[in-house]
Amino acid sequence: MERQEEEEEQRLIWKSEAEESMVSVTIGRAMAALLTARPKKLHHSISRLSTDFSDKTSLVSLDECLWFLHKYVKDAVQRDETLDAVLVPMIEHSLKYKDSKHGGQPIILLNWLFQDELLFQAVAMNLANTITRKDDRYIAFGWCTLVRGLVEYESSMDQFNFNVKILGLENFMFCLLVA
Repeated sequence: MERQEEEEEQRLIWKSEAEESMVSVTIGRAMAALLTARPKKLHHSISRLSTDFSDKTSLVSLDECLWFLHKYVKDAVQRDETLDAVLVPMIEHSLKYKDSKHGGQPIILLNWLFQDELLFQAVAMNLANTITRKDDRYIAFGWCTLVRGLVEYESSMDQFNFNVKILGLENFMFCLLVA
């Protein structure tokens, strides 16, 4: 029964090319909600979000966005598709809010996605490859800002002895060098 529900979710998200625009709209809305959420609320939603994403009865809007983001990224990784629909908004947000206290959402989201070892390498490689695929100076500068933010976030977490760390930052840096 549980397997059947999972297959149904899979069909709803990735049903056909005609519905691809619906997926784009949904991931766009989810990313907009997540990137405009206050960092404290985003941390709170991530911390209380169950690793069992099938229990959707207790989810609220931000939690639903996190669930959908995780599902979208996981499915894209399994299909070996690019994550531009997720990473480009993060890159643009990083650049837009580079000198603001309100620009940490992409770092929080990447940190959360990096916690899943199955997604880590694919997300890191997609982020590294984004710079080679996109011939856009705005995206390139935003990409540099985002990567700098990841490094600074890791440093600040080490400095203040928080237990929140980006898993495998060294591996991520290796992915950047390989790309």
